[in-house]
Amino acid sequence: MRTIRIITALVLCALLCAPIYAQKYTVRNSGNYEVITLGVGADGTKTFKIYVTEKTERKAIPLAKKAAIEVCVFRGLPATSTVSATPALCSLSDEQKHAAFFEEFFAPGGQYLRYVNVTSSENPSKEKVKGGFKFGLEVQVLYNNLRNDLQDAGVIRSLSSGF
Repeated sequence: MRTIRIITALVLCALLCAPIYAQKYTVRNSGNYEVITLGVGADGTKTFKIYVTEKTERKAIPLAKKAAIEVCVFRGLPATSTVSATPALCSLSDEQKHAAFFEEFFAPGGQYLRYVNVTSSENPSKEKVKGGFKFGLEVQVLYNNLRNDLQDAGVIRSLSSGF
């Protein structure tokens, strides 16, 4: 009898707490992408290779550009043996507070395209995977410009505001 009460209490607690952790998915593309940091370029740019899975190259290039900005803004860049990690520009709370801004920012043909350039000199690398092809593109993100414009828009706090 005591065991049934404990189990009932745990199930009830889990059911009551579940809506707290449920988050409405708003902005980010849940696409599958991988990132390898290549280096830091001149004048506040970050260079990295991004791999996206898509059926055609025509669809992969715009997806890679969008994913590159998403990585910088929401996830951060991973460290390598020669480059230290770069933290994400936005926190989860910033993303949720400014969901309307990010929906417009990441709209097709949106502002995010101003901050990313594909630097692959030739066609992207291509590997057959389940569900399509895995395309690898070298991209350059104007990181400092992106951060400054997000600060000016009031989406993120400036670096000097914490002191």
